[in-house]
Parts: sequence; structure tokens; C-alpha cells
Amino acid sequence: MSVQHPLRQKRLFVMGWLIHPIRAVFFADEQAFNWIQKRLGLSNYQMAALVWVKGLIIGILLGWWLL
Repeated sequence: MSVQHPLRQKRLFVMGWLIHPIRAVFFADEQAFNWIQKRLGLSNYQMAALVWVKGLIIGILLGWWLL
């Protein structure tokens, strides 16, 4: 039975609970972005505008909720 170094355990913990979920969300978001772009036939500039509007709406809702 091998005993792991405490720093290695901490690194594995960080990878398991922080990095992997962030990667999963990022790649799922990228796949959704590509799917929406192909499905609606939008250009890169139109998709950028769509993402900007989405961020604006989420920001307004989050700001309203936090006040």
C-alpha cells in the first residue's frame, strides 16, 4: 500500500473538484455554441452578439437578484 504525499493529495483534490467541472462546462458550452451556430446559420459576428446579449441579460438578472 502506497502513501501519497500531502501535496499530491491536494493537487488531486483540486483537479477532481475544480478543474474537471470547469473543463466540462467549457467544452459543453463550446459544443452548444457550435450547435447553435450551425443550426441557426449564424456568422461568427452574429454569434458574438448573441453571446454578448446573453451575458448582458444574465448580468442584469444576477445584479437584480443580488440587490
